[in-house]
Amino acid sequence: MPEKSFSEAAQWFLKDFQKILDDFAQQTKFQVFLLDKEGNLITKMDGVQEACKLIISTEEGRVRCKDGFKMGFSLVRAQKKPIFTECYAGFALCWLPITIRGVIIGLIVVCGGRYDRGGSITGLNEKFSELSDELGIIDKKYFLKKAVDEAPLVTEEEVKEKIEKLTKLINILIENVQTPLKEVLG
Repeated sequence: MPEKSFSEAAQWFLKDFQKILDDFAQQTKFQVFLLDKEGNLITKMDGVQEACKLIISTEEGRVRCKDGFKMGFSLVRAQKKPIFTECYAGFALCWLPITIRGVIIGLIVVCGGRYDRGGSITGLNEKFSELSDELGIIDKKYFLKKAVDEAPLVTEEEVKEKIEKLTKLINILIENVQTPLKEVLG
C-alpha cells in the first residue's frame, strides 16, 4: 500500500478495492494492481506468477516490464478504452482505465497467464530459453518449468470475459465512492 496519508473514507475505499483485486487475483491466478493517473502504484501487487518473479528479478527484465507498462499506460491514455495485449514474454496483459465523466483518473493493470498460441512444447522451451539468456536468468531450468509447464494458459476470450466481470465490480464501487476515489487517485 502507498505511504501517502489518506482520510478515513479513502482508507476504507482502498481496503475494499484491495479486497476486490485480491479476490480477482486469487480466482484467476493473474497479477492485478491499481495505478494512479501518473502511473504510481497505489495497491499492493498480488498474484505475481513465479515466471514473472524470475523475470523481474533481473535488471533487464525490470527494465523491459517498466517500459511495457509505460507504453500501455500511454496507449490507454490516448485511446481511453481497455487494451488487451501480450507482454514481451508472452503473457496476457490488460489495461483498464478508471474514468469519471470521461476523464481517466487511474488504471487497473492485470497480467499473467501465458497466451495459448498452440505452439509445441519444444518451441516454447526454445522461446523461453532464449528469453532466459537475454535477461540473464540464472536458473534456466527452473524458469522453463515455471514459464512453460506451470504458467496457466489463457485465450484472449477468457481474459476478456474475466476482465469484464472485474470491470463491472469496479464500476459499481466507483459509482458509490467518488470522493475517496478522487483522493486516492489524485
